[in-house]
Amino acid sequence: MEIELYEYKKINLSNALLITGFPTVGLIGTIATRFIVYSLNIDMIGAFLSDYFPPISTISHRIPLPPVRLYGEEKKCGPNGKNESLVILLSEFVPHFTTLRPMANRLIDWCKENNCNSVVCIEGFNLEKKSEETPLLGVGSTENARKLLERYGINIMEEGMVSGFSGILLYEGNRRNFDVTCLLAGTHSEYPDAKAAAKSLEIINKMLPDIEIDPEPLYKEAEQIETQIKAHISKAKPTKSLYTEPMMYG
Repeated sequence: MEIELYEYKKINLSNALLITGFPTVGLIGTIATRFIVYSLNIDMIGAFLSDYFPPISTISHRIPLPPVRLYGEEKKCGPNGKNESLVILLSEFVPHFTTLRPMANRLIDWCKENNCNSVVCIEGFNLEKKSEETPLLGVGSTENARKLLERYGINIMEEGMVSGFSGILLYEGNRRNFDVTCLLAGTHSEYPDAKAAAKSLEIINKMLPDIEIDPEPLYKEAEQIETQIKAHISKAKPTKSLYTEPMMYG
């Protein structure tokens, strides 16, 4: 299955840190990565394109955009400021499952080609019981990735499942000896959970000591942000006559 990674703009990706966010449980990944992109005003540098994606365009600030986009900027980031660039992979929809593994491997290939050495996935997981606090768990594809999670006090998931794009990145990262770190925030919501996304950003903020990402607006504007994300996703669902495959997964 052909997955094209089209580059709009070239930046130095050597030693970059890449953060991914897809709309899975609680839409935590999408909310968090959108917040990073718009807070830091990062330019779009690329997009994944495929004939197997739904025929949609995401409209943001009056501009039509591809549904799976890459944003990037050259700046010191990552633990100890060791990374030279920050890259964000953002999407408002989950591509059909048959496209996920080719896209994950294309992303890892692109990272290796450009010496971008680590990926952090922001995800959600379903809580069995409601909780006042948002629990965080982590999974790492390599020992190095697991040590990074432990450094920030994140409990490592011993048994369980991570689905979707992040799940594939984890096992392909393990198979290909590539650092993939997955940060999972617990949520009991079937709807967008901006508060859980903000909890994830508290850790991301610690990982990016030279970049200030204040998650407080997410806490304050959670309801408004959740409504905006729901509206994006609702508009992204074409009629059955245009597209009959499921687009969202819980």
